[in-house]
Formats: sequence, C-alpha cells, structure tokens
Amino acid sequence: MLLHDCIKAFFAHHYATVNVSTHTKKAYESDLRHFHLYAGAAVKPCDVDKEALRGYIRHMRDRCELKETTIKRRIACLKLFFRWATEEGMLSTNPFEHLGERIRLPRRLPRSLGKDEIVRLKAIATKGMRTDDFQTLTNKIAIGLLIATGIRVGELVNICLDDLDLVDGSIKIHGKGNRQRIAYVLEPLLSTSISRYLGMRESRAPDNPTLLVSVGGKPITTDNLRQALRRTAKNAGIPRRITPHMLRHTAASRWLEAGLDIRYVQKLLGHHSIATTEIYTHVTDNGLRRALQQLVDRRTDN
Repeated sequence: MLLHDCIKAFFAHHYATVNVSTHTKKAYESDLRHFHLYAGAAVKPCDVDKEALRGYIRHMRDRCELKETTIKRRIACLKLFFRWATEEGMLSTNPFEHLGERIRLPRRLPRSLGKDEIVRLKAIATKGMRTDDFQTLTNKIAIGLLIATGIRVGELVNICLDDLDLVDGSIKIHGKGNRQRIAYVLEPLLSTSISRYLGMRESRAPDNPTLLVSVGGKPITTDNLRQALRRTAKNAGIPRRITPHMLRHTAASRWLEAGLDIRYVQKLLGHHSIATTEIYTHVTDNGLRRALQQLVDRRTDN
C-alpha cells in the first residue's frame, strides 16, 4: 500500500472513531499532505525510517524555515499516523521508536490585556446594551462572555440554548476532547442583557439551537467574533491587535491575581493538565514585580 492510500485509510478510520473538530481535521490533512509531498508519490509507509524523519525535520527547518511550533505540530500528527499504521499491522516497526529528536519550543508567556485596556474594552462592550440593535447586542454579549468566562472562541460559538441556565448563572461548555465543564455568568448587566437578547432572537432563529446567531438567524462564526472584537477594541482606543485568546489569558491572570486557587482556574479554563495553567503564575508574578517597582519608584520620588 502506498503512503497516499494509507493516509486515506487513516482519515477514514480516525474520523469514524474519534470525535475531532473541523479545525483539527484541517490541520491533520494539511500536515500529512505536506509530508506526503516531501516523501514522494511512490513512497510506501514501510519506506519511511528514522533517517527519513530526521531529513524531513531538517527540511522543515532549513528549506521551509518553519517555526518550531509548526514543526512540533506536524511531527505530532506524523506520530499519531505511524502509531496507528503500526497498530493496524501495516508496519512491523514504528519509525518514531528511538528517533532521538527533540523539538524545543521557545517559552512564551501568554499575552493579556492591561487593567486600563480591559476597563476601556468593557466600557465599550457594555455601553448601550439595553438599547442596542440585535447584531450589536449579539457582538457585545459575545465579547462580554469571553471576558467574564475565559472560554475559547470556538467554545463560545458552539454554546446551545440548552447549555444556558440564567437562573443558576451557569453555561455548559463543550471543550477540547469532548470534555464538558461549567462556566459562570455572575455579572448582573451581562445576565440581564442575555435575557433581553434571548427575547429578540426567538423570532429570528426559532429552530436554531445555537445561542449566538446573526440578524438572518444563522450561527455566528469565530471569524465574525474576531472581527467584532477588533472593531470594539479600536472604538475603545486600544491600538494593538486584540484577539479572543488574549481575553482568555486575561481572565486567567485576573483570577489568579484575585487569589483564586489554581485548581479552580484549571477547571474554569478546561485545561487537562495543571502544568498548562501554571504558565499564568509567571504572568501574575511579572505583574506583581511591576507593581512593587512602581511603589518603590514613587517612594524614591518623594
């Protein structure tokens, strides 16, 4: 069996047995297509050995000049593919065994908004919520939920009406790996605005289960929300580019700075590992250092 046929069989089996998002599917297909183009049309899975994989890594680094994050993702996809091929008996040996290649990622702290930026963004996002038209109210509620809950933008667009409980102030979130968790809407203005929005959306999308819909009653997309956030940030006088994930980072940092236990933050964010949540402790440490430095500077000036 050629590599191309093996890849097709992998997708057919994997998508039928594992629940993966559309975004993940596109990433898998792109990554394996890239490797297939590098390896060649006549290559069989059994032709791929450790040296071929090392050559591919060098090719991505030196010829393609890809970032280490992209290389790591593509290698992770290949590992999944070759493990499956070995388990299915298509290969006698997995070429990744004893590969001995480590891809080191630069440690980057998550970008979050400063206190002044979040105040200005919230001011614009909440202004006129009682009088806004349907589309404007939809966008503002979406941004308000991102700020208040720290959920991913992909999770936000997948919230259904049945997931929302305004009496309890809770939202059921369907996260990565089909893991479910609860987010909370505890701000009275946001809760009241959602109630008003629900009354307005009822006539526009009576048969659509998705919470956030457009004027025409269609589900809001992640691109719609990214554009709405950029417009809102611009109107708030924030010059730098603001993304939904920055609001997630901001929520996590604010929770930790307020003294919320890191295990609770892990649960609210839907992190599988506490190690993923711990990166935010570095952000809050940096904020603490800056605050202390400012205090010292003020004392010195006096």
